[in-house]
Amino acid sequence: MSTIKDVAIRSGVSIATVSRVINKKGHYTKETEEKVWNAIRELNYTVHAAAKSLKTGLTGTVGIAIEDFYIIRFPEIISNAVSTLHAHGLLAEILPRTLPGECSALMHEGKFDGLLIIYSPRDDAALRRLIQEGVNFVIMGGETELEDVNLVEVDYFQGGYEATKQLINMGHENILFIEDNSRLYYTQEIKRGYLFALDEYGIQFTEDLIQQGSDPFPWNKESEGYRAITARSSTRSFTAVLTTDDRIAWGVVKAAFDRNINIPKNLSVIGFGDLSGSAYINPPLSSVNTPAGEMGELGAEILAGSIRRKDSVIKRVKLKTRLILRETTAKRLTP
Repeated sequence: MSTIKDVAIRSGVSIATVSRVINKKGHYTKETEEKVWNAIRELNYTVHAAAKSLKTGLTGTVGIAIEDFYIIRFPEIISNAVSTLHAHGLLAEILPRTLPGECSALMHEGKFDGLLIIYSPRDDAALRRLIQEGVNFVIMGGETELEDVNLVEVDYFQGGYEATKQLINMGHENILFIEDNSRLYYTQEIKRGYLFALDEYGIQFTEDLIQQGSDPFPWNKESEGYRAITARSSTRSFTAVLTTDDRIAWGVVKAAFDRNINIPKNLSVIGFGDLSGSAYINPPLSSVNTPAGEMGELGAEILAGSIRRKDSVIKRVKLKTRLILRETTAKRLTP
């Protein structure tokens, strides 16, 4: 079967030029356009992307470039995004472990009308290349200083701030913060909210109340929380715990149970993410709900508008979190 590379070689142009001709985007001469279409016909290049674009200039397919982290932790992002795209007559192809730097090559293949890019590490250089190439894309879950980028994000700072504020209002001042990966954007923002709340209430921050994860991308996050409490149980100087992931909090709860630390009487715990299992552990976990499903729906809606309606207005949305109080938080008992 012929590929877009074969078409490029036969017509004597680059893959990027073939992609522009197929998708009717960018600048090229009439002579170049004829060469490309002649090569497509001669090679019988009938991949669905090219076949559909013969009439419409669109493939009807969107790529969802996503990190494993989001697939595992927030599958509703993909579910809602795919449903929204289908409602607009667009198909979706999941592209796991695909970062922004790899997206240009994908678009040059001419398979996609646009991309939903769901990732955490910041890569403005790669995003700038996509902008320069005229790619329709929406960033979800990450960060960027570029202003001409469609972006849907969660206000993790607000979540960290509200959770810490709640614990402080319950009488807790020594609050242990357990994170999974200090380099990730959402972790940095949750920590920033935590530190801001402490400062606002005049509580002195100490380094020993920050517990960093030992693995950048641990699959067993429960062990991070379990190890943190195990290591500190004999010299415990905190009465509450805030984590950046519910699964870390699950480990905290298990470690506390194994050491006869009563939750919430002697230790309050708040997780982050409000995973489905958090309402069913014993005791049910208080957590910060992140609107992942809404993020997927909005991101897909923005991209569909850009593709179908040629909507060129840049949209930037920051979704609010919501603190869900269950049975792992209580007022601190005064000595």
